[in-house]
Amino acid sequence: MNSSLDRPCLRFWSRARGAVHLPHPVGGVTSPREGTRNLTSARRGRRAHRFQSILVLGLGLALLPATFPAAAARETDLAARARAETVVPVRPGQPGKAPFWNREAVQFLYAPAFDFAPIAGAREYRFTVAPAAGETLPFSAPQPTASLAPVWTRVPVGRTTLTVQAIDVRGQPLGEPQRRTFHRAAPFDATYPPPALAWRESARLALEALVHSPDLRCWFTTGEPEEQFHLYRYPYKIVGAAAAALALYAAQQPAPADATAALQAARRAADYLLGLCFPADAAWAHHTPTYHPTRFRDRLKGHMSPENHMTTSGAESGLYFLTLHRATGEVRYREAAVRIAETYARHQRPEGSWPLFVRARDGALVTDNLMVPTMVVDFLDRLERETGLTQFNPMRRRAAAWIEANPVRSWNWQGQFEDVKPQPAYENLTKHDACDYAIHLLRQPAPTAAERELALEILRFSEDQFVIWAQPPAERPGKQSPDGVAGSRSSRWLLPCVLEQYRAYAPVCASSAKLIRTFLAAYRTTRDPLHLAKARALAGTLTRTQSNPKAAGRYLTWVMQPSGPMWFNCELLAIEAMQELSAIDPATPAP
Repeated sequence: MNSSLDRPCLRFWSRARGAVHLPHPVGGVTSPREGTRNLTSARRGRRAHRFQSILVLGLGLALLPATFPAAAARETDLAARARAETVVPVRPGQPGKAPFWNREAVQFLYAPAFDFAPIAGAREYRFTVAPAAGETLPFSAPQPTASLAPVWTRVPVGRTTLTVQAIDVRGQPLGEPQRRTFHRAAPFDATYPPPALAWRESARLALEALVHSPDLRCWFTTGEPEEQFHLYRYPYKIVGAAAAALALYAAQQPAPADATAALQAARRAADYLLGLCFPADAAWAHHTPTYHPTRFRDRLKGHMSPENHMTTSGAESGLYFLTLHRATGEVRYREAAVRIAETYARHQRPEGSWPLFVRARDGALVTDNLMVPTMVVDFLDRLERETGLTQFNPMRRRAAAWIEANPVRSWNWQGQFEDVKPQPAYENLTKHDACDYAIHLLRQPAPTAAERELALEILRFSEDQFVIWAQPPAERPGKQSPDGVAGSRSSRWLLPCVLEQYRAYAPVCASSAKLIRTFLAAYRTTRDPLHLAKARALAGTLTRTQSNPKAAGRYLTWVMQPSGPMWFNCELLAIEAMQELSAIDPATPAP
């Protein structure tokens, strides 16, 4: 792929650059149906910024279009649009109004703005963008926090150094220049290899291979996890995902020959997980433990102690119990999900969230971090859809309002993983909870313009920071977890792919699945073919991982060669995303 951006964008920019310096939006709240609907002046400011951004694009494009002509689906048109749209910043900071969330970021697909300090006596600021190869790109702006939109389409992919120099009233440099180095990310270009399999066949093969893998063999036999498969040390997600995958396999139509045996194996796994739940007199009664209480002790170190509990665990396992209830019709799995929700109701803080890490026995805080409760909202959404229960709706509304008042304002979409110690604000961003919230907003029966705007901005943030369409960055944000270290050699990555989090800056199939589902949610709402094309490109990579002889047919957890350990909760998310894609895009053939 050509690492520089194509000439049509440059010709457009030369015509539009008289209006390139855009005011920054402020970090106002865009309320969903679950929260307030009052339009604040901050939101009006963001909408004004969005309108001006669209004018700058100058290609007749709206960021939030309702429909698109069929001709726009041509690959060349989609690639040109994708490149042109990168000039619009993602939630740029504004001193005193909107925080700068990108201080730890190492790559940018969309034009960034940085928190450079203003200099007393400066008339303007001279920006100099110096790519590792190619021409130096200067421009001037009245504030040091201006975005790089004026020159962004001319910046080639790769390592880039930005220098911002204050200039006094005489036109002379004032003080020392300020600098930032980053990777200018490659935009989507619509020329990726075709899928190795049709979407439906790929998902069917992946599910069959997972169910019949050695990892799940124990549920057909002993009903106890085998010691060699040490990821069972996280029972809430690994045992739960095993049960859900087995149930999903058994529920296929036409039924597989071993559907009855698979459904019985699903019951064994789910019942094993039920047996691990905290007792009724525990602080977090009926929740599934994050860390196995009696086994795999040699693998559970530091914050990963059986004494600790990550409170998102209940929502994830609750979703798995609902899958078992749907497959079996057995009320005990529905009741398990309801008991989990009741415990959340008892512990919800007045402002709407929950502590993230607690001591399992008494609920004492382990860290000051609060949960970003998008998974709880998702769990409660599904609980209402599948059971008709409405008693938890006030709790869900409070959780959604907390999201609006916190990460939507601060843009601190912090990573919350059981195997990575909680970090201070902005030091370990991820797209998972952000995308979950975007999907929640777009899943409303008739999303409002404000809901749609916020959801699509979240999608752009997720693509900006975590999607690798080509040419990965050389740097990594912050200290890497063991998984981040193991997956750090980007020459092994299978592209395009999606990275998990700053502290595990490596491609994971579940991360691709999350972006596929978010692009599909955006496509269903906007009918924008670019969203569908991006979902297809990421899904195509997953189909190509299925040829690995060491895990034939399965989606590799680590989207690279050679790959790493197989986290089958991640595989299940990829299977479900591929099934969703096949329902929307059934005619896409295998090559």
